[in-house]
Amino acid sequence: MTFRRMAYQIFKANLRRYLLFFLCSSFTIMVFFTFYSLYTNPDFNNPYQVNGMVSGNLYAPFLVIRVFAVLFILYAQMAFVKFRKSDFGLLMVLGMTYHNIRKIIFFENSMIALASILTGLGSGTVFAGIFFFIVSKFVDIGDSAFTLTLDSYFHTTIFFVVIYIVVIAVNLLLTLRYNMVRLLKESRTAERSLLHGKITGFVGVVLLGIAVYDMLSHYSYTNGNVMLRSIGICIVGVYFLMSGLGGWMEFFLLRVTRSNHKHLLFMSDLSHTLGRSRIVIALITFLAFITISLSSIIFFITWDSQAIAVKNNPYHIAYTEVFGKNSISPETLSEITDHGATPLISHQELPYIDLFAFKIFSVQSINSLAGSDYHVEKGHFLNLALVAQGDELKNQRPEMPSFEMKLSSGNQTLHSQGLILKMLFNPVPILMNGLHIIVNEEDYAALKAEHTNSLGNLQLLNFKDWKKTAEIDAKINAALANYNKDNTESWYGDDRHDASAFSTKSRINEYSQLQESGRFGIFVFTFVGLLFFIASGVVLHFSILTDLEREKIKFRKLNKIGITSKEVAQIIGKPFKVLFFLPYVLGAMLATFFVVSSTRIEMSIGLAPFWFCLLIGGAYLVFQVLFYNVYTKIYTRKMLSHIQLLEIPLAEQK
Repeated sequence: MTFRRMAYQIFKANLRRYLLFFLCSSFTIMVFFTFYSLYTNPDFNNPYQVNGMVSGNLYAPFLVIRVFAVLFILYAQMAFVKFRKSDFGLLMVLGMTYHNIRKIIFFENSMIALASILTGLGSGTVFAGIFFFIVSKFVDIGDSAFTLTLDSYFHTTIFFVVIYIVVIAVNLLLTLRYNMVRLLKESRTAERSLLHGKITGFVGVVLLGIAVYDMLSHYSYTNGNVMLRSIGICIVGVYFLMSGLGGWMEFFLLRVTRSNHKHLLFMSDLSHTLGRSRIVIALITFLAFITISLSSIIFFITWDSQAIAVKNNPYHIAYTEVFGKNSISPETLSEITDHGATPLISHQELPYIDLFAFKIFSVQSINSLAGSDYHVEKGHFLNLALVAQGDELKNQRPEMPSFEMKLSSGNQTLHSQGLILKMLFNPVPILMNGLHIIVNEEDYAALKAEHTNSLGNLQLLNFKDWKKTAEIDAKINAALANYNKDNTESWYGDDRHDASAFSTKSRINEYSQLQESGRFGIFVFTFVGLLFFIASGVVLHFSILTDLEREKIKFRKLNKIGITSKEVAQIIGKPFKVLFFLPYVLGAMLATFFVVSSTRIEMSIGLAPFWFCLLIGGAYLVFQVLFYNVYTKIYTRKMLSHIQLLEIPLAEQK
C-alpha cells in the first residue's frame, strides 16, 4: 500500500470524527459568504434605494463575523488535532516518521479545507438568496435586486484559504514538539499549562480592573479607540482569571467550608475544568459580550427612536428655498397641507444668506423664531452648531475666531462673540454643507445687499399630529423634485442626487428610518446571536470531547468503589454548570459595563440601556439553561451506559 493510499484510508476511517469540524467550517463559510454578498450588493448599498441607516447596520456584524470565523476555525482545528494525537502516536509505533505524520496532517487538512470551501460557497449561494428575500420582508429595499458577484466568491475564498494556510502551517510547526510517548498518552492525561495558580488569577483581576479604569477615565467622543483597548485587556484578563480561578476557589472552599471532604472531588474536577477550558471560556465570553452589547444597543435605539427624532427635528417638516431651488408656490404647498391626514397649525420662515461655506442668519430673525434673546454687537458674530439637547458634549467643535465679511466697500473682519450649541431648526441637507453664523442686523443687511442671488428662506411647518405627516412629507418632496427638474438646472447631474440634496428634513422621516433600521438591526443581530449561541455550544462540545477518554477512565475507577448513578450525575453536573454558565455571566457583565459606559458619553443617557442588557443577557441564560439540561442529561446517560450503571433510574440524577 502506497503512502497516499494509506493516508486516504486513514482519512476515510476517521471521516465521522472529522464530520463535525467539516460541517462547522462549511457553515461558517456559508454565513460569511451570505453576509459578504449582501454587504457588497450595489443596490443594497445605494442610498437612493435603501436607507443608509439600514445598510450601515451590516458593518458591525460583518466585522464581528470576520473575527469569529478566524477564532472559531482556529479553535475547532486545535480541538480536532488533539483528537488525532493519540492516533499519530500509534502510527509512529508502527514505524511512521515525523515526516509521514506531517504529510498526513497536510493531506487531511487540505482535503477538509477544500471540501469546506466548496460546500460553504455552494450552500452560501443558495442561502444568500433566501437571506436577501427575508431581509426584503423586514425593510423597504425599493427596486434592489439580489445579485451575486465574482468578487463575493473570490474574497470569501481568499479569506478562508489564508486562514487554512495559517492553521495548517501552525499544526505542521507544532509537530516539531511531538513525542511518541506523550502522543500515546494525550487522551488520558490532563492538559498542562504554564499559567495556573492563584497569582495568575490575581493578575487576571488586576487586568480587568485596569480595563474598567481605562474605560471610565479615558473614553471620550474623540478617543474611541479606548473602548477597543479596554475590551482587549478584558479578554486577556478573563483568560488569566480562568487560568487561576480554580486555585482561588479551592483556597476558599478548603478554609470556609467545614465539610471539606465533600468537595474534594468537585474541587479537583473544577480546577481541571477551568484549567483546560480557559481558552473556551474566554472565547465564549467574547461571543456573549459582542452579542449582548450589539443587541442591547440596537434594541435601545429602536425603543428610543421617537425621542431621537423629536430632539433632532424641532419642526415637523422643514425645507429651504435657495438658488431658485424648491421655490414651489404657496398654492401648491397649501394644496398638499390642506388635504393631509393632519391639519397644519403653523408655518414659519427663516431668511438667511447662503455663501456655500457659510450660512448667515440675522440675530433678529433667530430670536423671533426661537423666542430667544441673543444679542450680537456690530462687528461680531455668534457661531451656531445645530446640536440636539443632551448631545452638546459629544458635538463640541472649535470656535471660529473670526469671519471675513466681503463687501464692495471693502472687507470687514467680524470677531466671534461665542458659540451656541442648540438645535434651533431642522438640519436640512443643503444647509448642512457649511458653517452657521449669526450676525448683527446691520451687518446682515450689508451682506444681503451684496449677495442678492444667495438669499434663502427656510420653511418650517408644524402639524397637529406629526406621526400622520408621512404622506404630506412625501408629496412635498415630490413637488420639490418636480419643480427643480422643470425649472432649474441639475447641480449634480443626477435627478436622485438632486432630489436628496434639496429634500425636506422631517421628524416622521427620521423616525421611520430609525424604526426601519431598528427592525433590520434586530433581525441581523438576532441571527448573529443565534449563530454565536450555536457556535458556543459547538465549542463547549469540542472542549468536553477532548477530555472524554480521561473522564471514562475516572468513572470506571469510581465505579469499582461503588459509585451510584446519582453521584455520577452530581459529579458531572457541578463542573458543567461552571463551564456552561460562567462565560455567559462574565459576557453579560462586561457587555453591561461597556454599553452603559459608552452610551452615558455618546448619548448622555443614564441607566436606560442597562435594562436592555439585562433583558438580552437573561434571554441568553434561559437558552443556556435549556441547553445545559439537555446536554447534561444526554452526556450523563452515555457515561452511565459506559460504566454499566444505566439500569438505575435516571430520576435519581435529579
